[in-house]
Amino acid sequence: MLEDFESTPPKTRRVKPGLILFLCIVLVSGLFIYRIQSRHQLPEQATAEKQTVEPELTAEDSTEEEAEEKPTSIEDPVTPSAETVLTQTAHRQPLLPDEETVKQGELDSTSWQNPFYRLLWKNSGWKFTDEGMESPADQFCIATFIRPYKKISVSFRVDVTQAFPDFELQLLTRDPAQPDQVLVASQIHFQNTGVTVTAAGQKTKTELKSVKVDLQQSQPGSVPVRLVGTGNRFVISIGRRRILTCAQPATQSGKECYLCFMADKQPVRITALRLEGE
Repeated sequence: MLEDFESTPPKTRRVKPGLILFLCIVLVSGLFIYRIQSRHQLPEQATAEKQTVEPELTAEDSTEEEAEEKPTSIEDPVTPSAETVLTQTAHRQPLLPDEETVKQGELDSTSWQNPFYRLLWKNSGWKFTDEGMESPADQFCIATFIRPYKKISVSFRVDVTQAFPDFELQLLTRDPAQPDQVLVASQIHFQNTGVTVTAAGQKTKTELKSVKVDLQQSQPGSVPVRLVGTGNRFVISIGRRRILTCAQPATQSGKECYLCFMADKQPVRITALRLEGE
């Protein structure tokens, strides 16, 4: 019995080659699938982390980013255009009454009971009442009486607190070739320090006469002023004094003139106006 046991060769199990191949394929496939899944998961995690971090940065730095993006505005000094300059200059020119208004109006009177009636004036800026006319201190004011005179006598009173107000009394002559233009203007400029008479043409300006005189008043009141234009000469009186006499411009002699009051941002109050002439 012992001999038979010793002579019997041991039995061994053999692994089939197909099984090994199958296991290798399964292992390699599993590794390949694992790597593919890992690659897809990494970008998703990075995107999620980025989305989580970005709102925090935006919330913290939004003020700084807006400050950097907004350009700083620098205000340059405003330079008026040519149109603006022309407009500013034009509104300071004398006002002439419309020809149709003069022709259709009943202007045969040589004196007026109510010379401050507003329809008797071509006006810009002056405030008219039954008692007088007044210019505000913040506005350029000009008013022209619509009745022309070849010879004129004008008397009125000016309210004076202390210093005599600064204003102009003008006689305007229309240009026959250009009815809306002034051929010549006799400008009587009243100031606290004196009176100046100037002849202003369309391209020239000539001082006819200037008188230095202290017109300041010791007490508030209304001061009488009178202008007489004979067609050849001017005579100007303030209070009871004759202040100035001078020749009227030759281009205005014998021609119709319009009376005009002008105040350049000066508070002036005119009362007791009386107009006479022919």
